[in-house]
Amino acid sequence: MCELMGLSFAKPIPADFSIREFALRSEENADGWGLGWYPDRSLAVVKEPVQWRSSPYTGFLETYPNLQARIYIAHVRHKTTGGVATHADTHPFGRELAGRDFCFAHNGTLEGSFWKLPLGRFRPVGATDSEYLFCHLLEEIAQRPQLLNAEGDWCWLRDALAAINRCGKLNCLLSDSRQLFCYHDAGYKGLHWREVHMHDNEVRRFQDVAVTIDLAGEKINHGFVVATRPLSATGWQSFHPGELIVLEDGAMRYSSTRSGVAVHTE
Repeated sequence: MCELMGLSFAKPIPADFSIREFALRSEENADGWGLGWYPDRSLAVVKEPVQWRSSPYTGFLETYPNLQARIYIAHVRHKTTGGVATHADTHPFGRELAGRDFCFAHNGTLEGSFWKLPLGRFRPVGATDSEYLFCHLLEEIAQRPQLLNAEGDWCWLRDALAAINRCGKLNCLLSDSRQLFCYHDAGYKGLHWREVHMHDNEVRRFQDVAVTIDLAGEKINHGFVVATRPLSATGWQSFHPGELIVLEDGAMRYSSTRSGVAVHTE
């Protein structure tokens, strides 16, 4: 089973936060790993079709303090489609659309009529259902009058993913460099989120309850971590089946199922 992790924070944060906990999941997902992040508006991706602990890259990623971003998407893979694990089939995937770098990762398996969905200008490099889905979604977004900027666009995305979800199992993370879109399958294994508040210079550990304390008047960073399974014992909430959550600048801008979420529009 593949696993996902996404981060959205108000200010750039080093990748070492969360990444060590998430890397432990690679023991049962040995067919590849990948990390995508946004140093600025552009996307950076490092990935390999091997187990996380088998790669010298990962030690660097876990300790390099200058690798910082507001948004991260990580994935460890247990392949269910395609042949021998390859770099082309390893998540996350990236494509440019209308001057924005999009990043995408998926777990689950899509079958049957899914493979008849139109692609248009975006074409897969590898053989996975995940990259095919990404290419299809980008073409559908390209046909709309604007990108995924406001509540109406997010409602459309939720409905589009729910329709595709009928073809199989679908948990996914998508980003356009500004927002992190998180969709949970209607019935497949879980997706969870945790809100995090921290002081600028404090040690970043999920096990430390202090990261959840917001002291009035203190300068802090804040954001959300999304993961297939909780990365610590406390503080996590489950997505609702079929729920889309939109995170931006460390805040929850939209939920398709929760009331009282502030909606950001342009």
